[in-house]
Amino acid sequence: MFFKKKLSPETEEIDTRSGKDAIWMIIAILFTFLLSGFVFWKSMNAGIQYLTTLVPLLLVIAFSGTYFYNKAADMRLFAAFTGLAAIGIALQVIIDAQYQVISQFSIIKYFAGLAIAIVLILMYRLIRKALNFNYTTYFLLIVSASLYIALLFFGQDTNGYGTTAWIKIGSISLQLTDFAKITAILFYSSLFSARKTYSNRSILILSSVFFIINFIGSVLIHELGSFYILYFLHLSMLYIFMEKGRKKRIYLLTIAIATVSSIVILFMLYKMIAPSAAAGNLNAITRILWPIVRKVYLRFSITANINSDPYGAGYQLFQGKRALWMSGLFGNTVNFTAIPVPESDMAFVTLVNSFGMPLGFIAVFLLLQVAIRGSELSRRLIQTDKQDAVVAYGATVLLFMQAMLVILGSCNIIPLAGLPIPFLSRGGTYQAIVFFFAGLLLQMSQREEEFEDGDLAQGGDDNDDEQAFSRINLDD
Repeated sequence: MFFKKKLSPETEEIDTRSGKDAIWMIIAILFTFLLSGFVFWKSMNAGIQYLTTLVPLLLVIAFSGTYFYNKAADMRLFAAFTGLAAIGIALQVIIDAQYQVISQFSIIKYFAGLAIAIVLILMYRLIRKALNFNYTTYFLLIVSASLYIALLFFGQDTNGYGTTAWIKIGSISLQLTDFAKITAILFYSSLFSARKTYSNRSILILSSVFFIINFIGSVLIHELGSFYILYFLHLSMLYIFMEKGRKKRIYLLTIAIATVSSIVILFMLYKMIAPSAAAGNLNAITRILWPIVRKVYLRFSITANINSDPYGAGYQLFQGKRALWMSGLFGNTVNFTAIPVPESDMAFVTLVNSFGMPLGFIAVFLLLQVAIRGSELSRRLIQTDKQDAVVAYGATVLLFMQAMLVILGSCNIIPLAGLPIPFLSRGGTYQAIVFFFAGLLLQMSQREEEFEDGDLAQGGDDNDDEQAFSRINLDD
């Protein structure tokens, strides 16, 4: 499917693309059109609002699709992204028409997020070069710590759930934990850069320091949802990209044992502290521990038994479960709209409740396509540039894992994490980051030509990346 430049003796370029590549762009456009009819069938007002977004949306699909097709990018990945974006817009206009929400969906903010993402993608070439500098890894450690310090002193709880993950600048709210995820990808990319000589021991030490910073920061601001993603990212990055060795095996096994032990200890602490909390006799230490212990305990206990508190801690999941029961093939027919936070945390349940099970399965299928194509891209890039492979894998994990974590949580299969779903949920800052990751993956899928000659030699290396890999000192 991917197209490479093959030069004849007369340096004539031969285009080896398959006609199937263009079909994926056509499918994306047709799907967007068909979705408009479905929205009209559900709500006339929502259908009119969707039509106002249809013209700019189709223009974006046509122009970006043509660009990536000419660059021989992964058009299946492009179709998956555009399909998810169309479903997300359709869902948000239905939510505005039928559900009670605090703010209305703004197509201007939506495309502003897209514009910001394009600027970030254009800047990535410079960022990519900076990741090769020796001090960049340490600088990103400081950036990560600074984000949590800023949230600790200036963070706000905008949704009333006790998580101070937002900072307000005028009328704009920024969720800094989203920037912590970007920092994480850049950190691991810098750590595994082929032009650096970190030993296995150094990699484990630096990555552990970064992991501890994120853990402590997440605990202090009570944001465990984002930490779940960073936890999986940390372990998978080391498992996939770190060289095999005894230190690696021992480290990963230790983390696994520590994770299970921590959950057990948290449950024991809850049983010990709960009587004091009920009596109002918390001391300085237990006053810090109690919100964290209680939050973790409630997440697991409600998932295990949703009926234990259906109108209290389990209300959100209980209403989501009712919505799934009523959805059927074409959405509920009794106008059930009592879903908490339909535009964000419960976006997938709202999608199924409004449009039916088939569209929910289509959304999951498209997310699986993102995971498969993104992982394949990372596997292919690791043969030429380990640094780009890390970024591609990290972007794929943050898109797919966050989506599945929230989807499974909202369906009460695993503990619910209060996070937005990529493409489906509403959000300004996060929407721009999602578009940035999507554009980056598409750009990297055609990077074999774009960076074939010049960029692989950046950072003062006279050799290619394969030679650079051989210079890594493995302390095993």
